[in-house]
Amino acid sequence: MRRMQIGLTVGVMGASGLILVGSAFGQNAGTSDASAIQEMARRLAEIEKQNNTLQTRVNELEAADADTWLTQERADQIRGVVTDVLADSETRASLQSSGMNAGWDDGFFLQSPDGRFRLEVGGMVQARYMYSHIRDGYNAETIPGQEFAAEDDVTSRKGWDIPHARLDFKGHVFGPDTRFRIQGEFGNQRPDSFQLYSNPPVAAAPEYGAANGNFKLLDAYILQELGQGLAVRVGQFKLPFDRGWEVPIAYQLTGERDTVAVHMGLGRSQGLELSWRSDSVRVRAAISDGANDRLFSGFAFSTTQPANSPYYFSQAEFALSARAEFKLAGEWGDFETMTSPPGEEFGLLLGVGTHLQRSEVLLNPTSYNGTSNNGDGDNDWLAFTADVTANLGGATIAASAYYHMVNSSSAYLFFGFAPVGNSNPTFDAGSVGVMGLSLYGSLYLTEDVEGYIGFDYMDVVDNGNLADLTGNPPGGNNIYGAYADTSSFQGFTMGATWYLDGEDLKWGVSATYMPNSVSPAWTTPETGLRSTPVSDSYVFKTYVQLLF
Repeated sequence: MRRMQIGLTVGVMGASGLILVGSAFGQNAGTSDASAIQEMARRLAEIEKQNNTLQTRVNELEAADADTWLTQERADQIRGVVTDVLADSETRASLQSSGMNAGWDDGFFLQSPDGRFRLEVGGMVQARYMYSHIRDGYNAETIPGQEFAAEDDVTSRKGWDIPHARLDFKGHVFGPDTRFRIQGEFGNQRPDSFQLYSNPPVAAAPEYGAANGNFKLLDAYILQELGQGLAVRVGQFKLPFDRGWEVPIAYQLTGERDTVAVHMGLGRSQGLELSWRSDSVRVRAAISDGANDRLFSGFAFSTTQPANSPYYFSQAEFALSARAEFKLAGEWGDFETMTSPPGEEFGLLLGVGTHLQRSEVLLNPTSYNGTSNNGDGDNDWLAFTADVTANLGGATIAASAYYHMVNSSSAYLFFGFAPVGNSNPTFDAGSVGVMGLSLYGSLYLTEDVEGYIGFDYMDVVDNGNLADLTGNPPGGNNIYGAYADTSSFQGFTMGATWYLDGEDLKWGVSATYMPNSVSPAWTTPETGLRSTPVSDSYVFKTYVQLLF
């Protein structure tokens, strides 16, 4: 259209020129030649001026026309690019929603494009070599007149094992306020207790499995943030009580919980927990199916083993656990492990915990001869703990104290949930008080190597009716006599850890020395501790841990 306008303009210019020339020649007849020539020159000059003006306008119109066509071409190209980009983005969004939003963020993860759904996949592998030595075992020669058939009589035990092979799934759904976790562990190929060469099984170790590859459920819970620092959790989890269990095994100083924490901690249970957190205070309280009864190895006071048990198996009439922590310095994240790397700021944490429980044995109770069994079958359990942790930026100091009082009218001896004796004898143990202390300190010798020393102590401060077990054992089984007089336990530990890649990959070595005899109650397969009637026993351990 614009080109037709340009052609029409040129045609008008040509016609105007012919009219002007014709007019000039027509006037020659009535004027003089000189005047005619001057008039013609004037008219030609005027026509040339008009032509120049028209040419300028034509040039402007052509330029505008070219710019318009170029702009339209650009617009078409831009539209094509935008269409391609939108199509590509839709493809990428489709891939993300189908699981392509994945990667590594201190662990493997899968996440929806909007971040509302996230799954983190991890685990731990720990390979360990253990050597345990006692000078002499329980037999008729070391303990004249009484052979404790429950105890080990092999002086040296050694070998490799995998104490921890775990899979861990956690994340959130519908947003970060609704979190979940499912964690399990493959058990060792061993019975629930030591299998001896010449004696019957010895002490139960319920934290381990009963067969090769037996997968045990550790954690399975849903946690909902309620706002203002409040949260509620339901499922199976570690009961709020002590720091020894609060810190995962992967982040422990020695690669395992210390012996005191194994016996004095509450372990995992199923229930409901309410928590509150501020900048300097954390409080957790839980009602549950009760704590894991591990005060003594092989001898049950409250008789509760609640982990992943059905509702009809619960023996606790009620159980309440609570823990409060006060952060006086540092950051909460600094206390997730038992170590303080060089350069970390000073941190100080105080913690207190309590537990109250009543349970009843689901057995056919028959009282032990000569005791004052009240016949009600109730076992009351009250416990307290306090701990302090100081992070010194390249060094740590951690101390814990425990006290447990169990009024047990129906205690019994068991191995792997199976009571000893066909008659299922129960025993009125009375009020038994047990205390424990642990003190550990560490120091980084280099940026990657940390050395540590530790001391563990346990004692029965109130023996209750346990002394009566030295008489005729219930059910005719003399294993009961091993728990009649439980002496105190003392253990000194020294070791070092090489952090090849922080806590994710580390190699540790340690040695634990027991200067006194070790009573059967303190047998602890997790730390290689075995009972012995004489002094000078020790355990050597080395392990490699991979956390992913």
